[in-house]
Order: sequence, then structure tokens, then C-alpha cells
Amino acid sequence: MTTPGRIPGERVAPQEISDLITWMRRLSDAGAGQADPAELAAFRHAKAGLLARIGHHDRARAPQASQETPVD
Repeated sequence: MTTPGRIPGERVAPQEISDLITWMRRLSDAGAGQADPAELAAFRHAKAGLLARIGHHDRARAPQASQETPVD
């Protein structure tokens, strides 16, 4: 569903988040005991990659915000 192995810091498209939620919902509807272990592992890997990209993007932006001078 979501493409794992994307470049850290690469922007996350809203469709990627939507796809991951759809995948999660499908796994949830099937039940953890009924889901294929390989698919669960693939989902967890994709989720971790997506969250890492979001976190990396947020950390990359943080120093820029702190360098702004306040306007009085």
C-alpha cells in the first residue's frame, strides 16, 4: 500500500496517509489473529517509515523557525 523505503525527509503526501489508514482499517476488520503475519509486518514497516519521514521533515523545519526574528 504505502511505499516503504522512501527518502527520509521527503514530504508525505496526504494520499499516503489515507492509504495507510485504509490498510490499517482492513487489517483491523480482519482481526489481528486472522491477518497474515507477513502483511502485518509489512504494514508495521510502512507505518514506521511514514512516521519517520514525518518526524524527519518536522525536525528539518524546526531550526528555520527558531532563526526568525520577532517583529515588534
